[in-house]
Amino acid sequence: MKIAALSDNHDNYNFDVPPADLLIHAGDFSYTGKPIEIYNFIEWINKQPHEYKLWIPGNHELSLEDFPYNIEVIEKETDAICVHNKEITIKGIKFFGSAFTPKFMSWAFMHNLEEANKYWKNVSDAIDVLITHGPPLNYLDSNSEGEHCGSLSQYAYIEKVRPKVNVFGHIHEDYGHIIKQWKNTNEHTAFYNVCILNSRYKLENNVTVFHVK
Repeated sequence: MKIAALSDNHDNYNFDVPPADLLIHAGDFSYTGKPIEIYNFIEWINKQPHEYKLWIPGNHELSLEDFPYNIEVIEKETDAICVHNKEITIKGIKFFGSAFTPKFMSWAFMHNLEEANKYWKNVSDAIDVLITHGPPLNYLDSNSEGEHCGSLSQYAYIEKVRPKVNVFGHIHEDYGHIIKQWKNTNEHTAFYNVCILNSRYKLENNVTVFHVK
């Protein structure tokens, strides 16, 4: 399956999306989830020709956490599925999404360490592609100060389950991909930070394309 993935466009749609079987948006399509930003996201999704479309909110989608009905509105008005806290199988590939990131100020969809540990211990252990808004600890999670901002609990889950892919954004400074080969196995996990805006919220990076079998 060919997948095109992005995150953190923050209401900027001046970019091209490559052809693919599946389109993934890993959160932060807005600045705060204002009605006009939701409308723009709906309009953009509906223009995309991809057969399958999956998305999750990010920490900037404040109104989607405060008023979950907004998620239903987006799903009703588009053919895209929100996979936050949801597992879905497409062509035999199992996907799971989570918008939660480590606690930082008063943004949306955030967990403290205790909440995160409890959450990830209860996620399915049979996932091929993990779609999260934020990165796991130490994987494409460095901010402009060189601090690692990823989730330890999320990494512990990935280490246990070993999904084929973890797609995320959130940390604008660390766009790219890394492949982790798990010791004493033939398994590996590909990590993709798919932010398209840089730390100054300027369009800099391309939509990421990869394949999953």
